[in-house]
Amino acid sequence: MTIPSICLSRRLVRTGLATAAGLSLALGSLGPALAQTSAPPERLTPAQREKIFPERKALTLKLQKERSQIQQKSERCVSGASNQQELRSCRKDERKANQKLRAQYRDEMRKIYERNGIEAPVGGPGKGRRGGKRQATPGS
Repeated sequence: MTIPSICLSRRLVRTGLATAAGLSLALGSLGPALAQTSAPPERLTPAQREKIFPERKALTLKLQKERSQIQQKSERCVSGASNQQELRSCRKDERKANQKLRAQYRDEMRKIYERNGIEAPVGGPGKGRRGGKRQATPGS
């Protein structure tokens, strides 16, 4: 049989430790955000937007054509699929092609910024949706 005062003190200790652990986790996650003071402004100035417009428009048109080709290839693949495994393979190939295209867009935009003397933005609004990419650990 336990004495009520001992149970109460154990609960307080447990909740106190849980609160302290939660607080330290919350404060610890602010460190990287506060340390990143060198990030460029989030938006381009009207003059910067005007300066990169022709190159950005050309890149957008090029990537739209490539996206259309990926879609057509995927449609042909799905139409020819005769079982679940082939369908899965079609979808996987399309996903990889689209990921490659997005990476190509980011690289090309970075080059456009560099050519025009504009500091490339870091990160973006979509990075928090899935928790970001996992870092590869040595040996995995």
